[in-house]
Order: sequence, then structure tokens, then C-alpha cells
Amino acid sequence: EWQEAADSRAELLRHLKEQVPRIFCLKKELSPQDEEELVQSHLLHPLECFLFGEHPQEGLQKLQQGSSSSQLCGRVFKEGETVYSCDCAIDPTCVLCMDCFQDSVHKTHRYKMHASSGGGFCDCGDVEAWKIGPYCSKHDPGATTAMVTDDCVLEPELYERAERLFRVLLRYVTDFLVWEENFELPSELQPTKENAYYCVLYNDEHHSYDHVIYTLQRSVNCDHNEAHTYTALIDKEGRRAVKRGTLHSCEQAKDLIRSNSEHISLQPLRVEILHAAIMAHQTFALRLGSWFQKIIGYSGFRQAFCQVALEPSADSDTPCLISRLMLHDARMYKARKIVHELIFCSMLMETEFKRLFAIEFTKHYKQLQKDFINDDHERSISITALSVQIFTVPTL
Repeated sequence: EWQEAADSRAELLRHLKEQVPRIFCLKKELSPQDEEELVQSHLLHPLECFLFGEHPQEGLQKLQQGSSSSQLCGRVFKEGETVYSCDCAIDPTCVLCMDCFQDSVHKTHRYKMHASSGGGFCDCGDVEAWKIGPYCSKHDPGATTAMVTDDCVLEPELYERAERLFRVLLRYVTDFLVWEENFELPSELQPTKENAYYCVLYNDEHHSYDHVIYTLQRSVNCDHNEAHTYTALIDKEGRRAVKRGTLHSCEQAKDLIRSNSEHISLQPLRVEILHAAIMAHQTFALRLGSWFQKIIGYSGFRQAFCQVALEPSADSDTPCLISRLMLHDARMYKARKIVHELIFCSMLMETEFKRLFAIEFTKHYKQLQKDFINDDHERSISITALSVQIFTVPTL
């Protein structure tokens, strides 16, 4: 139906308007397993059917048969993961993951190992990162003439569908991840008049665990154990809904949280009121970030994704989608991690798009640094940490 629709964008958004709140807006939270099953069957499976124009499994099999493996590893490191550096590296920031190191010449050289702080990625296969031995045996193309990624060329119809779908979904993801309280929803996503809202509390580095627990106990009528659970989840996920109710009751809770936290620290806790539908769409936008990472593991899809992400906006005052995400980085709680991983496995894996992305990054560099200085989080989780992936590359 979406393929034949005159306006496939409107049809896709109407589907998301209908299905997303049904899964993420329930008064009682589903178990993670039940939620994932519903997301797969009602949201991701239909999107994949549209993308491939057939059953996703069959479409993926055809792609796997037609593509060789990439010469770049690009594995994104988790915090605490062991990484290896060698004297052969062009600079100390060039590192290998454990698997690539074990299959490389560097294991017989002078090397160092350390725990990653998270966010970087494996430089195996990047000829600009190593004086000798740029490839492990798994990524060696047999000749080290140029840095080339896998040569998976999509059928023109498939590439065109991928661009159409990515254009709608990446705009959807961007709009909801940079969302602020005063923003208006697109007409296709306008929720029903249901008066259901969430009072959402965000993580910061000014208030201690005990301060937040104390504030919640006094503000949203919960006991110590509930307040402790909320606080742990806020610290882990970056934010959490601490009350669901009418707009009026959520506004009361917001005022109480701000007044009860202000006298503890000079700064009140950051708290927002979001319509239940907005909260649902934001949750799915994050899930779509992980889905994108899976899909763009295939080079043809990766190129379509990069094309859409770097496409100039129709409004000359509005930056491209990837720049909008970068410029909102400091305010994006822990959703920023998903955005950084998307950049790693898309822009930084394709030589030409890496160059175009570097231009965008440099264009906004001054503003990104200002935002980082005003942010209360570590450099390692800031978009500014990407400068090491760009400004240390000779050709860039």
C-alpha cells in the first residue's frame, strides 16, 4: 500500500501515529521481551517489507550473496572493552579491536592494550591509520592499493526505495531526538485529544543520587524504594518519566520537583512535561537508531543513508539532518550515544561521505565546543570527541 500511495511519506507517518502509541503509551509497562516482539511485528517488519519490496528475509539473503565483506572493521567500542595500539600506528588514537589484533602482524610488535572509554572504533582496514599492516587477515583484500569499502551495488529500485524510506525515518528520528516542549507535531502525527502526559526528569551532574531520591519522595508521592529505582534508571538512561497524569497534575509535579531541588543545589533539576504520544515517538526514535545501524551494515544502504543525512535542507537556514543532531548533542541526554554510533557506522565508513561529514563537522565546530563547555558531561560522551576521528586523518 505504501509503495502505491501517492504520498508514501504521509502513509508511513500515519502508520507510526497509529501503532507507536499503542506499544509505548500503555499505562502498565510491558516486559522488554513483549515490547520488542510488538515493535518487530507492528513497526520494523512492515518498514522492512516496504524497503525490500518483498519478505525481508529473502531480500537480505540476496544482498548477502551479492556483497563482499568490508575492508574496514569499524567495530564501535563499548566502555571498558580491551583495545590495542601499536608503534606502527600513525598516531596514538589508532587502535584495533581484540579480534583484528589477534589476526594482524601487530601482535608480534611492540603494542599496548588498554580499556576503551567507549565511543571510538576499530581502525583495521584504514590505510591512513597504519605505517605497515593496515589489514588483519580477515579484512585483507589481497592488495593494499586504496581504502575501499565493500562494493555492494543496490538495484536502482531498491536504492530509490531506501532513499525514500530513510528520508522519512531519519527526519522522524531527528525531529523527536531534538524535541523541545514548545515544538509542534507534523499534522500526520497529531495525537488524539487524549489528556495523558508524562512528567519527565533528566539526568545531570549537579545533583547527587540522594538529592534526587529526596526530591522525588517529596514531589511525586513515592516511597524510598520507588524513588531509588527512578534515580537509578535516570542515571542509566539519561531520563525517566516519574509521573503520568493530566497536564495539570504533571505541571504541579514539575513545579514541586524544581522548588524541592533548587534549595539543594543552585540549579533545579531539569524536568519537562511531554504528551504521552511524544514520549512514545521519542522512545521509538531511539529504537530506530539501532535498526538503522543493522540495515546500513550493507554498503549500498549505507550510501543511501549518508546521502539523506547530508542532504541540504529545503530551508537554507536549517542545517542538514546530521548537523541538526550534532548541534543538539549537549541537550540530548544519553540518546547522543545512539547518534554517535550511527555516525561511526555510516559517515566514517565511506571515504567520500567521511570528507563531506568532516566539512559539516568543521563548519559547526566552534558552536559544538561552546556547547560542550556549557555541558556538564564528560568529553568522552560529547560529539566533540569525534574530532580525533577527523583532524588526525592526513587526507582530511
